[in-house]
Amino acid sequence: RLPAGATVAPVILASDKTELSRFKGDKNAWPVYLSVGNISKGVCHQPACHASVLLGYIPVSKMDAFKDNSVASYHLFHDCMKKIVEPLVVAGHEGVEMVCADGWICRVFPVLAAYIGDHPEQCLVACCAENRCLKCLVSANQRGANLQFPARNQTQTTNILHMQAIGQYPPEFIA
Repeated sequence: RLPAGATVAPVILASDKTELSRFKGDKNAWPVYLSVGNISKGVCHQPACHASVLLGYIPVSKMDAFKDNSVASYHLFHDCMKKIVEPLVVAGHEGVEMVCADGWICRVFPVLAAYIGDHPEQCLVACCAENRCLKCLVSANQRGANLQFPARNQTQTTNILHMQAIGQYPPEFIA
């Protein structure tokens, strides 16, 4: 529960894998940007208004040293993202005093409202193989069929990830 007079600030994160250099080693990274959801689109779409801030860069690595390098890459992304948003999580629980547009000091509780990314980033964030649907359990060979499939379930997905983490290797985890 939020205290009386609390203000909720919707936070929007965005990332897109970006090529940093073509000279030596083809260096890539995921820049992570933050914006606030109550900024009008006329302002937030103007780069000169600085409505988005760069939180940091997440490295992209080939992970050649690992047996299953795709899982290692997912872990790297999620571990780095956890470090980047850690202060936001604390602020969301405890609130942060800020001066509002009306000049009053308010306790603001930032809450992650959206994550913007293209399909590969959405799959990475959702722990979903890129050849799968982010919303439902359609198999890769049935995509495009005009059929209804059951929606993904957060509890089931969390359980599958936990089983994988403790070495049980559930069949649903296989891409």
